[in-house]
Amino acid sequence: IPVHPSNTFFLQFPNCLAYNNKMEFVANLWWALSHDPAPLTDELRHAFTWEAATLRLMQAAAITKQEALEREQSGKFRLDSRIAWFHNELGKGVKGDVIRKVFGAGPVSDQVKYLKHQQRLKTQQRSPTDDRDGTGLGGTDTDLEGEDVEGLLSRKFWDSTFVRAIREAAVYGIP
Repeated sequence: IPVHPSNTFFLQFPNCLAYNNKMEFVANLWWALSHDPAPLTDELRHAFTWEAATLRLMQAAAITKQEALEREQSGKFRLDSRIAWFHNELGKGVKGDVIRKVFGAGPVSDQVKYLKHQQRLKTQQRSPTDDRDGTGLGGTDTDLEGEDVEGLLSRKFWDSTFVRAIREAAVYGIP
């Protein structure tokens, strides 16, 4: 792996072959292909578990009482709270689905549609004729064709250069 601060955790493992340039990469690749990996100790193996990763995350995110007091006195706590509230509200409901669609989340962006569908399944008593497309979901795939994106974005707008540019900027970064 490249020598980089984000990879520091992995450098503790005996099988980690870090490199700084192309020549080191080639040398490490050749060595890795020609040698068997060293077995990990129980301690190092534990470092790869979800439990250990969760503990590292909690330690990295934790702040001391002094740091919390300083953040509150400087007004950063209030700003953090507002940003967290805004982020939470922005992702809710149909507007959250639209934002997820614009940024290219694909099928997972239809959370409201999925929840509404699940609620319909719970409240309706379905008959065998409801399963016209054989999916067990009721209806057909053509029931959704030509539909606006959650009733807010037309297909024409969704496919526009503007929205495509926004999605690409989110995925690849703004030049």
